[in-house]
Amino acid sequence: MMNFLYLAPLSIAMLIALVLLYRQRREYQQTFEELPTGLCVVGSDHKVQRWNRQMSKLSGISAGAAIAKSIANLPSPWPDALSAALKDPEGKVIKQSLGYDDNGGERWIILHSSALQLPGRKRQILVEDITDYQRLQDELLHNERLASIGRLAAGVAHEIGNPVTGIACIAQNLAYSADATELELGASEILKQTDRISRTVNSLMQLSHPGSVARNADCVPCNLADCIDEAAYLLSLDIDVPAGNFDNVIDRELLVQGDSQLLLQVFLNLLDNARSAACEEGPVVIDAYQDGDSTTITVDNPGPAISPKVLSQVFEPFYTTKDVGEGTGLGLALVRRMLEDMGGRISLLSPSPSSPGYGVRARVVLFSADYGQRFE
Repeated sequence: MMNFLYLAPLSIAMLIALVLLYRQRREYQQTFEELPTGLCVVGSDHKVQRWNRQMSKLSGISAGAAIAKSIANLPSPWPDALSAALKDPEGKVIKQSLGYDDNGGERWIILHSSALQLPGRKRQILVEDITDYQRLQDELLHNERLASIGRLAAGVAHEIGNPVTGIACIAQNLAYSADATELELGASEILKQTDRISRTVNSLMQLSHPGSVARNADCVPCNLADCIDEAAYLLSLDIDVPAGNFDNVIDRELLVQGDSQLLLQVFLNLLDNARSAACEEGPVVIDAYQDGDSTTITVDNPGPAISPKVLSQVFEPFYTTKDVGEGTGLGLALVRRMLEDMGGRISLLSPSPSSPGYGVRARVVLFSADYGQRFE
């Protein structure tokens, strides 16, 4: 009698535990079946042990037809897809094409298998249909390509516009001049501007073929202050844009290794950008200092500062913060390419160290030089 009374509470506790365990298993089974993502469980022998409803919907294979069957014997393309997921013991995410549907559209899934903890253990594989997402991404990429073509066409006009304006101004002045010396100087200047146009076209071609070999720049000692003066003068020829206020404080004897035409194009872009950003906040200050084999040139404008996010994108081709029709996003991308051709580099800082809280500083680094040197 005493033994019965002692065992009765234990039997009741075990019964309660079994009921709770049953409920938990039922909730687990319900959760497994109602997952919005496909989920299957594969044993160490690569046979399917579990196959939820979403997996049946994605694959078109019922749970009854999949369970206890080796994944190698499942209908195509699932043997390859599931095997690829199981090959990685770390369980990395894999993107896989399932081929084409009846409408000719390509189907895409991602598979993520659980990591292999111990040999012989079963593994879970999550399968998600990303076909709609992939189609949207492809459409966005296609639209971006079309937009890039438009920006590239506008960029050609933008980069060639300055020398064409200079040629037009020089030609107008020559029309009222009968002096032979002025005619000769004007003709020489026109030839220089047409050479700039040719260089710009070549640079654009290099930009559109980033894998191509860069042109060998004709590097000679170049006077920095004179190059800045010429760039500022050419910008002043554009009567449709307010004249910039440039303060060139570079040592008149400072030389750098570079190609004179490429340097002129670099500073035309940098001064034009600085002039636009500075508005009427103050002068754009151009300075430089030599440090051993390198020379650093700074172009400071006192306009509004720009955000770190914009700074991280400004050298990407076609990126611009200007209004439509005012900027193409090609200028700084070309500047960086031309400087790289000369062994130089460029970076932007904002706010500018010279104007706490405001402004942008363009920092260009080139090799130092002196007269008598020649660079290959």
